[in-house]
Amino acid sequence: MSSCPYAKVPGKPSLPIVGDTLKFIFSDPNELIRSGRAKYGDLYKVNVFNQDSILLIKPDMTKWALLDHAKDFNSKEAWDNVLKDLFPNGLMLMDGEKHKSHRSIIAEVFKNAPMEGYLKMMIPLVDEFVTGLSNSEYKMFPLYKEWTIKVALKVFFGLNPKDELKDINKAITNIVKAAASLHINLPFTTYGKGISARKYLIKFFSDLIEERRENPGEDLFSKLCGAVGDDGEKFSDEEVIDHLIFILMAAHDTTASTLTSLTYFLTKHENWQDKLRAEALQLYSTENINQKTIRGLENTDLAVKETLRIYPPLTSITRVTNKDVSYGDLHFPKGTHFSIPISYFQQADDIWDNPKVWDPERFNKERKEDRKCPYTYSPFGAGLHHCIGSAFAEMLINLTISKMLQKFRFEVSEDYEIPMKAVPLQEPKDGLPMTLKFNA
Repeated sequence: MSSCPYAKVPGKPSLPIVGDTLKFIFSDPNELIRSGRAKYGDLYKVNVFNQDSILLIKPDMTKWALLDHAKDFNSKEAWDNVLKDLFPNGLMLMDGEKHKSHRSIIAEVFKNAPMEGYLKMMIPLVDEFVTGLSNSEYKMFPLYKEWTIKVALKVFFGLNPKDELKDINKAITNIVKAAASLHINLPFTTYGKGISARKYLIKFFSDLIEERRENPGEDLFSKLCGAVGDDGEKFSDEEVIDHLIFILMAAHDTTASTLTSLTYFLTKHENWQDKLRAEALQLYSTENINQKTIRGLENTDLAVKETLRIYPPLTSITRVTNKDVSYGDLHFPKGTHFSIPISYFQQADDIWDNPKVWDPERFNKERKEDRKCPYTYSPFGAGLHHCIGSAFAEMLINLTISKMLQKFRFEVSEDYEIPMKAVPLQEPKDGLPMTLKFNA
């Protein structure tokens, strides 16, 4: 096989160092991919963050890379280029036996019994959050960010730090922004602010970890400190902190992104507001809200899935081959970088019916559009690196949106269209200004 995997792959020459990075940060990535596919076909190369990468535009190659040959691809090497100094030792930056061992330990804190405990902690928090809202206009994305960080700190870490809440929120925001910036580590740069934010969080959790080991609670922080893997191993203090920072980001920004997008679509589809409100009223009329009753919100589940189809928080997945691999008559040597554009696949008109239209019914038992081409619908990833906290995120989203709809109606101006920024995570450029009105 050729030692240079990119030499014969088509693609427009890119600018030195910067490459196609600015286009992917400031333009619509899906439109860029569509135009590139029209010119170059199902495989073509781009250069993002000074790294050549091959875009896998052929739908069934998603399953090939993420499932069928998952062990032939590395996640760590793929993400190291942008995340190694910001989220070192997060599960995304692990492979092989180390990934398997760490994932098995973390999986313990997302099993059924702990999840029921998290839900019990969530319910009064949701009540408090919604009770504090009034008949007024809000910018929903920053509102949801502040809300989800509060939930994460209370449920995951057993904390209620009112004084530090804004600082922690700002720290996570700066780290995420740094991931999609030029990596120039100076105090005034976006990247430098991200590195400083990580140091702040390390100090914050380091001050708590000894006490949590000695006096564990029911929160995820305590469970990580005491969790034991199948091989009897426990996490070191450094490993606990690395996982906490990564989980805090994943539980915070991605959930806020999805809640914001879902709220927007519900303002544009009042019939679905009514459907979800009916489910919410039924949910809160029961004496015992548990995981089963949350999962029983069928219309809410459909609406969340369709929202994640159009606006998945993370728009693409990257991988690097750890050995020579072949796909049909295509051959790629070890070290080939690939990008799998999840967001593009989830809006491709050769896979979905009217993909630009928000239509939750496409996921119902009769239509099952997501089954047409397996693994092209993967908002939580797939295979070995499928998001381990996806069930927790869905539980929080369903509970929050139900409580809000029980009390409020969502409204935006008729001509409003949400201006989304896709990188590093999907979020509205204007914060999504909208009005909450008390239900009549």
